[in-house]
Amino acid sequence: MTIDSKLPAVPAGLGRRTNEAADPAGLLFGRLTVLPALLTVSFLLTSFPLLLLGWFKPVPVIAAWLLLTAIVVPVAWRRIPSVAGAPDYGTASDGRVTRTPAWTLIAVLVIALAFGIQQTIYHAHDIIVVLDPASYMQFGIWIARHGSLPIPANAQAFGGAPGISFASSAFYQVGNSIVPQFMAGLPMVLSLGFWAGGVRVALLWGPVLGAAAVFMFGGLAARLIGPRWAPLAALTLAVTIPQQYTSRSTFSEPLAQVVFLGALSLWIDAQRTDRGDVDAGRFRTHWRAHARSATHVLAFIAGLAFGLTLLVRLDGPSDILLLVPYCGMLVLTRRRQVVPLVAGTVIGLLYGTLDGIVLSRPYLDTNMSSVKPMVAAFALLTLVTVAAVGWLRRHPRAVPLRHPRVILAATILPFVVMGAFVIRPYVERNWAALQDAPLSLHWVYWYTGAPILVFATIAAAVLSRRCIQGQARVWVLPLLVLSWTIVEFLLRPAIVPHQPWASRRLVPGVLPGLILFSVWLAAWLARKSRAVRMAHVPPALERLPRTLLIACLGLAIFLPPAIDNFGIGFKHAPSGVRLVADGLAFKRTYAGEVAAVEQLCAAIPANSSVLIVNQPMMNEFGQTIRGMCGVPVAGVTNLTSGNLASVVRHIEHTGRHPFALAFSAKELAPLGNGLVKRIMMLYTTVDEHLVFGTPNSPTPARITAYSWEPAR
Repeated sequence: MTIDSKLPAVPAGLGRRTNEAADPAGLLFGRLTVLPALLTVSFLLTSFPLLLLGWFKPVPVIAAWLLLTAIVVPVAWRRIPSVAGAPDYGTASDGRVTRTPAWTLIAVLVIALAFGIQQTIYHAHDIIVVLDPASYMQFGIWIARHGSLPIPANAQAFGGAPGISFASSAFYQVGNSIVPQFMAGLPMVLSLGFWAGGVRVALLWGPVLGAAAVFMFGGLAARLIGPRWAPLAALTLAVTIPQQYTSRSTFSEPLAQVVFLGALSLWIDAQRTDRGDVDAGRFRTHWRAHARSATHVLAFIAGLAFGLTLLVRLDGPSDILLLVPYCGMLVLTRRRQVVPLVAGTVIGLLYGTLDGIVLSRPYLDTNMSSVKPMVAAFALLTLVTVAAVGWLRRHPRAVPLRHPRVILAATILPFVVMGAFVIRPYVERNWAALQDAPLSLHWVYWYTGAPILVFATIAAAVLSRRCIQGQARVWVLPLLVLSWTIVEFLLRPAIVPHQPWASRRLVPGVLPGLILFSVWLAAWLARKSRAVRMAHVPPALERLPRTLLIACLGLAIFLPPAIDNFGIGFKHAPSGVRLVADGLAFKRTYAGEVAAVEQLCAAIPANSSVLIVNQPMMNEFGQTIRGMCGVPVAGVTNLTSGNLASVVRHIEHTGRHPFALAFSAKELAPLGNGLVKRIMMLYTTVDEHLVFGTPNSPTPARITAYSWEPAR
């Protein structure tokens, strides 16, 4: 074996800013992997104002969306460069690139397609409001059918009866109206599926959005690491339990991934299309040139995507907190893209702010303990950034960022942070009081394995050093926002510590960040290993050490999450030890709920006012019946026989038919003489509520519904 004294030069292929037609695969790779984000941004920008105005109907929504899409997609499409050479932008290797192999794009497409097909096969029918996915579905069903918010309580259908409530899980009662929980981004997207083919088609948006996120993640990896490493990154994300868990149901996290990952990719493209002095004129005098400039157009759309994360998730802005000081750095380096980037981000955040204040105010108030610190952090960081930028512009050499001590500190910091989270469970022992937050690193370990955590920590250290030294310009913003997202989660997961439920917090930024860092380290080590070759062997074996290294690194990254998700292992059986694969990858939850609810709706007579005498049932079925069965519904808060009889009389005085529901026939006994029958029984499985360890088996569940109506 020998070590070359000098690495072989990378063949000069396309060169910087050469004819993009010379790399059709790379050009198509770059454009296709941001297309889902462009479509989503266009849809959110046009649909939300229509929902605010109460005009959220198929014709205006789809027409406005298609009109804006016809403008945004072509404008952005022709400005997006090839992914070839993107990781080397702004470095000494800039311009020394090779053409993108077509197999890399095909591989990422196949991975995303296979992911979508698998999730479609095992997708959940989650429409009974127990957890968030069903809440989003019922939110989407209502606005798809009615086109406006808030939801009327229809109190007149109960004749003003005392002792009743119209609120249910995730649906607040405000006066005579019902206000849904959560932000409107995902419900608006789900409405498209409902218009296309009803509830069953709307449920398929989970697999579609999850597959789009996997595909876009491959595009981001191609830009940050290289096209040849994109399939490994996409495949690793696709086999993780959190990605599959959230993509099988209607969680908001896959949509947040689409917007967030698309924003990062578009910003990388915006940097690479900067023409220097040509794009550096004043906006007041050169606004026409800036409006046509590729770098400014892409920066503006990237900003919109960053800001619109708030319209999808209330805690979305926390992921982009460090975008504020990054914009300050752009100002200091006189990068003109900062203006459209900030403008787009502000517009997107205004959309989400309007949603929270106007349409989801009770949800905003409920989460004010998280909202206030987030707003305060944004405000404080903005003030500090503005003050720091003003001071540094007057004293440009006051802070030597490339001082050896600064570089050393940045290199050591990732190891210090990871070490702190490793010892945290042994220092903070009040796990129950903190909702198991000290075990947050364990949560990540359960879903990724040790190699990804180790590789990501080393990569973060090396990348931090390279970014400060100016050797990884495209990595600066991704490193900032992804590192912050990971640290923020590890510090405060802010979710009930049940698995796999809690794993949803890993999906938007934590898993993508860790996987990107790990794959980057593998690519970096692979490049370093070019100097190592075997001597006195056939030419085909000269690079065997490098091939083995790449294979070992790839398997170390991919296998642990795949083994956990597919449940690969050995089990004892009467016939002996055998290899099995019985993980969550092949398990389905909440199956049969659509048919069960349809059966329940069919049993409700016309002109009925539904009275639910069991509060847990009201929480789960209140909005489901109101939205899908199309009848007024209320829950009884005073379960005495006299009050129940009074409510029934009030309903009858309005000329409507009283129809009571409960989980069991016994709960309907206080209503007195009447016809009681079982109208629904569903055997299904629900999410496991595991506190410690990797989940691998859903929990069986039985749901029944009994009805009562007056004797005829």
